[in-house]
Amino acid sequence: MGLSRRTLLQGGTAIAASAAIHTGRPARAAASNDSDALYAAAKREGTFSLYTGAYEQATTELLRDAFKAKYPGIEVEVLRQASQTVYTRLRLEMQNGDPHCDVLSTTNLVHYLDLKKVNALASYVPADNDKVVQAFRSLDPDNTFQIAALSLTSINYATRATNAPPQSWTALLDDKWHGKITTGSPAFSGDVASWVVAIRHKYGDDFLRRFGQQSPKVGTSNVDTVTDLLAGERAVGSGAPFSYTLVQKAAGNPIDVVTPTDDTILNAGPAAVLAKAPHPNAARLYMNFINSIEYSQILSKNFWPTLRTDVPWAEGRSFATVKWYRNPIENLSAEVAEGIAKWKELVR
Repeated sequence: MGLSRRTLLQGGTAIAASAAIHTGRPARAAASNDSDALYAAAKREGTFSLYTGAYEQATTELLRDAFKAKYPGIEVEVLRQASQTVYTRLRLEMQNGDPHCDVLSTTNLVHYLDLKKVNALASYVPADNDKVVQAFRSLDPDNTFQIAALSLTSINYATRATNAPPQSWTALLDDKWHGKITTGSPAFSGDVASWVVAIRHKYGDDFLRRFGQQSPKVGTSNVDTVTDLLAGERAVGSGAPFSYTLVQKAAGNPIDVVTPTDDTILNAGPAAVLAKAPHPNAARLYMNFINSIEYSQILSKNFWPTLRTDVPWAEGRSFATVKWYRNPIENLSAEVAEGIAKWKELVR
């Protein structure tokens, strides 16, 4: 079964983390006790490259700009695309022996499990790790990757198309939604892949079969659901981004979200410093920034779940107020692969 709200609120599976860098070579700077030295070393590097699919473009740019304002003298090159796209780009660089990526941040935990197997990640415990929500303080006992994003996957809808959207995942299978659904693809989006795994846990492959019979429009990122709804191409989005939808609603666009009665899907998106990062100090400084108050404040303003316990979510939400489900980590790689294969067979 998946990780429950009760398990998380009681502390989950958090593992006490050390405050040292473990890279297999002499540490350049300690995370919590030598931040000035780390910043100085990062300024000498002058830049770093972030490959990310964790947040939509606007939030990504706000985080980038906040980092640059906090640490003048360090440029940030951002490649922001669907999680699988940036991961594929990284693996191609690794294959060619020409690394450009310093920090990888995606919504697919499997990426990090696979990279860890080939020793492609540097172990690092960021500063202020004790301020992070306890259940997510250590996704990996060896600290080769850390939490960078908590996303909620839900149903969204165009308010000008319907005032009675589906209230559950199973309601999407009603005949009235035939030809009216938009969704992303688990082959590209980590959040959609997480949703597919969760749906198979809950309802089996029969759900995907019937979902495919609804003739959904299948894009790549789940952000495509927002684009389709605002363009009037579809009425309802499935496996949709909760936070980004609320950003668009707050901007005055005719769109809203539903928290399904059969659980919003919670997905933990990691970040990691690459073992062969061209700019390892700047990369580690950005990992520190992920745990900062500034980072979580930007998330809150953009309706994302915050990473720090001392920064509340927007509109009074919290892990205790949202009904959610998270996939167990055991066998996740195989389940994602199986889910993508079944999706291609039954949906597209």
